[in-house]
Formats: sequence, structure tokens, C-alpha cells
Amino acid sequence: MPYKMTRRSLLATAAGTLAAAAKPASAQKPNVLFYFPDQVRACEMGYNGGQNIATPHIDRLASQGVTFRNGISTCPLCTPYRAMLQTGRWPSLSGGVMNWINLPSTGQSMGDVFSRGGYDTGYIGKWHLAAGKFAGSLSRDVEPPERPEPEFVPPGPARMGYQYWAAYNFQSDWMHALYYRDTPERLIMPRYETDSETDMAIDFMRARAKGSKPFFLTVAPHPPHPPWSPKQTLAEDLARVSKDLYWRPNVKDRNPSKNSRCYYGMIGTSDNNLGRMMKFLDESGLAENTIVVFSTDHGEMMASHGRYDKMVPYVEATDIPLIIRWPKHLKPAKSDMLYTPMDHLPTLASLCGLKIPGIVNGKDLSANLLGRSRSEPDAALMMNFTSHWDYAETGTTWPEWRAVRTKQYTYVKWLAGSEELYDNAADPYQMKNLMEGGNPPAIAAKLRARLKDLLHDAHDEFLPGTAYGEWLTIDRNFKHTAS
Repeated sequence: MPYKMTRRSLLATAAGTLAAAAKPASAQKPNVLFYFPDQVRACEMGYNGGQNIATPHIDRLASQGVTFRNGISTCPLCTPYRAMLQTGRWPSLSGGVMNWINLPSTGQSMGDVFSRGGYDTGYIGKWHLAAGKFAGSLSRDVEPPERPEPEFVPPGPARMGYQYWAAYNFQSDWMHALYYRDTPERLIMPRYETDSETDMAIDFMRARAKGSKPFFLTVAPHPPHPPWSPKQTLAEDLARVSKDLYWRPNVKDRNPSKNSRCYYGMIGTSDNNLGRMMKFLDESGLAENTIVVFSTDHGEMMASHGRYDKMVPYVEATDIPLIIRWPKHLKPAKSDMLYTPMDHLPTLASLCGLKIPGIVNGKDLSANLLGRSRSEPDAALMMNFTSHWDYAETGTTWPEWRAVRTKQYTYVKWLAGSEELYDNAADPYQMKNLMEGGNPPAIAAKLRARLKDLLHDAHDEFLPGTAYGEWLTIDRNFKHTAS
């Protein structure tokens, strides 16, 4: 696909290629299982006090691993988060600024690094780093042309180094989920999507349990992403949901048409399947030397601040569950360290003894996890690039913003100029904007300055959403990204 390489990115890519040169495979290297259901907000987990659905398997994993109070979806939207996870790069550099784009491959992404490092790599489930059915249109006023099997991601650079593939770019029928392997033949999962993907994951791990190579496997179910309906929810899991839902104090008006109980039923299904994979790891003897990561791409507003969905800077959208377990290596603990999606690639690569590509912007936090360092990030940049999740628009449903997140504060600057500031420690539901009243606290000036520095680091000019349409061809390939 067309992609304009700047001198900086060309030099960085070359350096990264040398840095990521493969080491000999070692039986001692840990396996990695990254379990990644969509749209799970942190406050719903039992270990965080969630009241609407029991999550016993997630809670057990939390008791055995490191849990993060500040696991952050720094761009709370599907493709931008997934782009940061896979590339370890700022969205302004990787191109992951909105949904339905063909993300440029650098050869230095998660699957590339682990494949070259001697790992069997696999991806199961939702990908959403390709243009899919939107290829051929940049406007919601123009229907894209119909194409055969648009959600098939062919073998090659578009898969970013993953060898085993049982995935799709996007689909939303959980009862008859489609997926593809290495040809555009449409396959249908025989059971509920999350259940079928777990079946495939266990088969993948079983086939490699006694092999000489470690594995890196991502399992990415689309539920509990909408649609929420009884027809798309397993009846036995819907029955587990509290009849009278707990609503957060910042909810004023609930929308019963949203079928919110189905959201929680789908979280229950995710929990069941984590339990199945943990049981397999225990019984196969793989658990001791397998790093298990449980997380998600963003949260869900669920009527807080009068919103549903995501793409806003509030904790219901940005705060996500994050647990990392590695028996005998990581002591069970609760961490308040700031952890962003870009940090996964360098941190996991380092834990597995692999070199980190030079183009990665995320931080290697492995020493912190292992108890060898007290140096931590002081702030994280959060962002929303476009005001529609599928199109390069400005000023519509989800206006653009940038934000600074620290352990205590969230400071937000909206494209139109307004500001918000919340003390998350004193005001966990973000009900008091400290910028109102004309007398903001002194911390506001410091956070404004920190935002300016972070935007510079991220090569982010805080452009209106329409500007990103100029980066793309009609087929949603990138002509260029930020330089």
C-alpha cells in the first residue's frame, strides 16, 4: 500500500530491524496468552467492586497477578487502541487515528517481534486494523463499493507477523460469527463467538504444549461490544446478571432500549472462557511458564455523563481492566503505575528476552513489574482524533479532545477550546469540573504545560478530525502520517 516514509521513520525502522534480530529459541522463554475481549470497563470487574455480574475467573487471575488501577485506554476507540497495542507507537505516527483504515506495516509490530524471536504466533478473533467494507469511501454520504469477503485479511504484511490466523477484521453476529484462515473462504464458528474462539485457542495451545518453541497467542472476542440483545447473548449468562442493575452516581437517565443487562451477560461469557483457558493451562502444565494478560481496548459509558459508547475522556471509557500473571516471576500485587496500550509491546518483549524495536514509543515497564525499578511514567497522553468513529469528521457526535492523565488528575482540552479538570482521587465519578468557576487550582497550569510537551513527543498537532482524511486514499490506505 502507498506509504510515505520520512527520513526519521526510515532511520528508525532500520534501527528497529537491527534491534529486533532474532535470538535462538529457548525452551525457557515464557509463553504469552493475551486475552482481549472488547469494550470491558474496569469498574465492572468483581475485584474492582463490580456488582452487576460475577467474574470469579477474572478475580482469581487478579489474585494471582499484578492488577493495574491505572490501566488506560489512551484513545478509547477500537482501531486506535489496537494499533497502539500492535505497534507500540503513537497513533499520529502509526496511522491508527480512527476505525476502518489499512494500518501501514513496518515489520516491527508485536507479531513480527515475537515471530522473529522464535515464537509460534497466533491471532484469533477481531482484528479491526484493515479498511474492510469501508474501502472505497471516506464519506458517510457515499456508499463504498461491494466487494467479496471484505473482512478477510490476507496473509502477508497486513497480518503484522502473526503466523496462525483464525480471525476477521470486523463482524457483529455473535451467534454465527464468521472468520477466515489463509484463504478468503468464509468460515462460520460452530458455537457462540467467544466460546468458539476459546475452543480454537485451547487447540492452538495443546498442539504446542510439548513443542520446542514458545507461543504468543492473542484471543480477541468481539463481545461484549454491541449489539446488545437477548438474541446475541447466551441465555445462561444473561440469567446470571443482577435483575436490578447498579448504576454509577453520575448516571441521571437510563435508556432501557439499550438492553444493558446483555452487556453484563456477555462479560460473564468472557469470564467463563478465561476460566476455561486457565483450567487448560493448569492441567497441561503450561501455567507456570505462561504470561497471561487480561485486558480490553476501551470501556463503555453506560449512561454516565449522559453518554453511551466511548470516545470521551471520562473514566468509564478510559479505565480498563489490566492483569498480568506470570507465576514465580511476578508477585501478586496492586499497582497504581500508569500503563498505556503502547507499553505492552516493549514490556512483553523484554519479559520474554526479546529486543525492542527502535521505532517503539511505548515504555518498557518490565523492571517495574519485576520489582527492580521505582521509576515510573508521571503522565499519559489521551486523545480522540476524529468526531466520528468511522469517518474523518470534526465537531459532530464525539468532538475531538486531548488530555493528560496522571495518577490523581484528568485534564482535558477540547478542540473548540474548553477545558475540564478532575481530581480522580477525591472525585472518582468526575462530577466536579475544577475548571469551572473562574478560579482553577494551580495544578491546571502544570497540566497544560505537560500536555504541550506530550503532544510534541507524540508528533501530534491537535488537528481537526477532517485533517486525517487528507492522510488517506479513497481505499483508506495511508499516503502519509505525521512526520
